[in-house]
Amino acid sequence: MSQPEQWQMKKELNLAHIITTVTLLVSGILYLSDLDKRITANTQELSHLKQIRNEDQKRIEKRLDSIDKKLDTLLSSKARAN
Repeated sequence: MSQPEQWQMKKELNLAHIITTVTLLVSGILYLSDLDKRITANTQELSHLKQIRNEDQKRIEKRLDSIDKKLDTLLSSKARAN
């Protein structure tokens, strides 16, 4: 039986490995920074949409109240006519 080869570890640093590692770190930081900006923008947009929705809901309620009053007036005048 032949013996398996021993693992060897070199104690040297290649410039290419250092540059690659630094590039990956910088790109990761930039990506996370951009992601944070997008999350902030989405949060602001969401709060703006909630505000618009509340305003629309109030406007619809006012219109429905107006329609309800008109129907009541119409029905009461029709009931008086009969």
